[in-house]
Amino acid sequence: MKKKRVGVYIFLSVMAVMFAAPMLFTLMSSLKTKVEIFAAPFALPKTPMWSNYIDAWQGARMSRYFLNSIIQSGITVIVLGILSSMAAFVLSRFRLRISKGVMLFFLIGMMVPMHTVLVPISYMIGKLNLSDNIPALILVYVAFGLPFSILVLTNFMRGVNRSLEDAALVDGANYVQIYWKVMLPMTKPAIATVSIFNFLNAWNNVIFPLIFIKDNDLKPVALGILNFNGERGTEYGLMMAAIVITVALPMFIYMLFQEKVEGGLAAGAVKE
Repeated sequence: MKKKRVGVYIFLSVMAVMFAAPMLFTLMSSLKTKVEIFAAPFALPKTPMWSNYIDAWQGARMSRYFLNSIIQSGITVIVLGILSSMAAFVLSRFRLRISKGVMLFFLIGMMVPMHTVLVPISYMIGKLNLSDNIPALILVYVAFGLPFSILVLTNFMRGVNRSLEDAALVDGANYVQIYWKVMLPMTKPAIATVSIFNFLNAWNNVIFPLIFIKDNDLKPVALGILNFNGERGTEYGLMMAAIVITVALPMFIYMLFQEKVEGGLAAGAVKE
């Protein structure tokens, strides 16, 4: 047993180094000049260039892109949380004939690769004149996030003891009140789980903003890095600083809600 544990620890340590190495390299490079990056790519910066972050934030308009991403991702998370929790409540607590068909419909939605719908989405964008339309972009995020969100929340709500719902009905509560005052508080771990995943998907998405957004003032941070690379591709220190700025917020949010995310995924498998 001890030998197996040692082997597992060694394997996990190697995997941790493999995943941490690119992040450490990016962080160190963000504090170097272009010459220093090529001269000593894996060495610590001799004199940390904190000005790279200031130049990336102001000169490369990362502050604008960052704000755009917060607005787009935040609205996406809120809309998905409301729609998916309402749909999951109906699918999990009501015995309807169409429930299985609806769940199958959403499961099929999870099987559709994003890249297979790029052509029809591009065609519809052109026909409906939806370029530079943030609500349309958010609607696409919501459409792709709904299947996963509904699946997780439905499985979680099915594990909630029905005696709570029966007690609320006896006390005179209607189903809207049961949804709002009973199910939502009980489903916080699962809602946190799907919210984190939906936020990361919207924050890191490049394909759909590339299709929808042409106005430079409306571009999200993921697309802003592409512009930064094109305009100032030789300034690798600034580019690395922009990447650090981009990943800082999602990483902080995930670390803050890590326990809730793991608890939500695990609790979804528990049946009543």
